[in-house]
Amino acid sequence: MKTIYLDNNATTAVAPEVLAAMLPYLGELYGNPSSMHSFGGQVGEAVDTARERIAALLGAGPDEIIFTSCGSESDNTAIWSALQTQPEKRHLITTRLLLVCDLDGRGGVSGFTNIAP
Repeated sequence: MKTIYLDNNATTAVAPEVLAAMLPYLGELYGNPSSMHSFGGQVGEAVDTARERIAALLGAGPDEIIFTSCGSESDNTAIWSALQTQPEKRHLITTRLLLVCDLDGRGGVSGFTNIAP
């Protein structure tokens, strides 16, 4: 029987083509892309290329593409970006799917409304 995984909110399988593209950076090309040395620099160039490719795919500028390390960091980036660009809006409406840690450090927010998913 084929397994159908429905909890993609928690984790998702990596597509084979993504895994193939990422394998070099999970093994021999593990340098810090922000480093000044060439070992990390080559990884930094790959990150820049990926950013440009994703931007082109989405019709965005490379400076509009932000890579984060996890869902919580992504949620926080989206929440704080919305608050910075719309300072008159200080009330967030969320679902139960938003993790408590995503709401930490919520200075300047007047209230939260949690709706059922």
